[in-house]
Parts: sequence; structure tokens; C-alpha cells
Amino acid sequence: MNYFQKYSSQVIRPPRRTYQDWDLGPRVRYLNTKPILRQDFEFISRNLKLKASYFIRHDSQHRCLIYLHGNASCRIEGIQHIEFLAKLRINLCVLDFAGCGMSEGEYISMGFYESQDVLNLMNYIEINYGKVDEFILWGRSMGAVTALMLANEKRVSTFICDSAFSNFRTLIREIGSKQFGFLSFLLCIGLPLLRKKILEIGKFDIDQIDPLQKIIGVNKKFYFIASQDDQLITNAHTKLLYQTSFIDICPGDHNSSPRPISVMYKIQEFLTTNLNTINEEYLQVVTSCMLPPEVQTNAVINMAKDLERRCSGNLFIESAKDQREYDFSDIDQYLQ
Repeated sequence: MNYFQKYSSQVIRPPRRTYQDWDLGPRVRYLNTKPILRQDFEFISRNLKLKASYFIRHDSQHRCLIYLHGNASCRIEGIQHIEFLAKLRINLCVLDFAGCGMSEGEYISMGFYESQDVLNLMNYIEINYGKVDEFILWGRSMGAVTALMLANEKRVSTFICDSAFSNFRTLIREIGSKQFGFLSFLLCIGLPLLRKKILEIGKFDIDQIDPLQKIIGVNKKFYFIASQDDQLITNAHTKLLYQTSFIDICPGDHNSSPRPISVMYKIQEFLTTNLNTINEEYLQVVTSCMLPPEVQTNAVINMAKDLERRCSGNLFIESAKDQREYDFSDIDQYLQ
């Protein structure tokens, strides 16, 4: 029984990553003279105080991407994407899951309770910062599983999932076989006991963490990422999950970060072409050319892709004056 106590503790009580407030960066940072404000707050979920930060760039449209960190990590993990998302006019929210970083809580649940916490975070954002036009979830490892557990949430239409597992019971078997070799059969035999122990300590059922089942029949936009040499969550899990969605298999292992710049450009294009709302400045340029309504959206997307190449990744031009510096007179080239 001590063995299962120890193994269950490894699953639901990884080392807590600590950091200081200054690790969150400045309260105000600038992107092309436009401020990005950092607002730290705490919200209540499951009677626990959870810490979060919202990086806000005021715009006519309110898009929010919530970054979901892996186990044994914290909200610092997502801060690297602030400016990348601000260029796309998307606000970034990062949080410490329960049992992680500065948040209360003793245990993690590999996506089970974390998905409930994300729903409460979404509610908090809309109550305190206004109605959100679109929520996007970007998660890594446990965070990616948390995102997939919310595949049926109506307010979320787009998902970026890095190093997710397809089924928690399967993952436990795989990790056991690597750790215990020919004795791994004992873990398989003892899985019911391990399940019982985690249910007793962590108050969740490992058999209810099944991302693959959660996304079956879901008609939303998914972008999957995995590492070629990931020995913890092999890319076979991602290959099961992605089906007809986008997938990138990157060099590195489970903790390789940041992802290659080529992958970031693909994510940028993925987010741009799958946003539910079209950037107003682009729409103004296209409609000023008197295009028929049925081809306007395709023109906007193709123009955005062209600007991405011409602006070295700075996808959105910051003002109408900047737009006039580009020649959009030959609009036919964007209608292919």
C-alpha cells in the first residue's frame, strides 16, 4: 500500500514551482507605442483562491487567450507569448492552477478540476473586464488536457494543445512500464488500487480524464503540437488526438521551450484564419474596394497572409496611415 501511496503522490503532488512578483514583468509594456497593461487578480474556484494575470491591450474587439501551464509549472510559463498575441490583437490571461505557483490548493488533478477552474476564470474575466468576443485556450501537457476537457464549452472555438495525452489510464501504464521495466505488470494489476488511492486523496477518478473521448464529434479548430523525443507523453498520444486537425511534431523533449519560430508562425496563421471576427481595419480596406460580400472574407484572409510575409511577422498594421503605405489597388491578387 505504501507503494501506491508514493506513486499516487507523484501523480497529484508534483513539486510546486515558486517565483516572485517581479518575475511577471513590468506592469506596463509597449508594442509599437500602444500599452499592454498587466492586471494581477485572484478569483475563487472550489473555495480556493487562485492567482492570475491579465495582459490587456484595449481594442474594439475583446479576444482573450487563456494559457494553461503544465504540472509542476506556473503562470510564468505563458508570459513568453504576450507580444506575440498582442500583435494579433488578442489579450493574454495566465493563471496558477490550484496546487501550483502562488495559488492555494494541495493537489493537481491532471485536467479534471482544472477545467472547472478555467470556466470560473472565464466568468470572472467577463464580469470584471467586459464581454469577451472570443475565448481561445492554449495549453501544454496538463494544461493541454485541461483545454481538451472543455472541448464542448460554447464560448471557446479555438484550441492549441501542446504535448497532451489522449487517456490518463494509458499514460499511467506507459510511465509505469518505463520506470519499472519487467515489473511494470504489477502496476497494471494494481491500477484499481492506484485509482482508489487517487480518488481517496485527490477526490477525482482517473478514468474520467479521457481527452480523446471529449473531442469526438466536436466541430472546432484544434492545433496540436508534440515533441519528437518526448519520453513522458509520447507523440503517439497527439497523433491519436489530432485526426484531421493541424499537427506539428517538433524537435526536443517534453520540456522543450520555446517552440521553433517556424511553429510559432504556423500558430500565428492558424489563429488569424480561424478567429470568429475579422480585424476591422482589414475589413475597411477590403470593403472600400467594393468587393462583393461573398469574397470579402477570403480577401481579408489572403491579405493578412501576404502582410505577414511582408512585415516579418508583425501581422497587423497599427493604423490607417500605416495601411496607406501599402498598395492595395491591385486587389485581384488576393482573391485566388
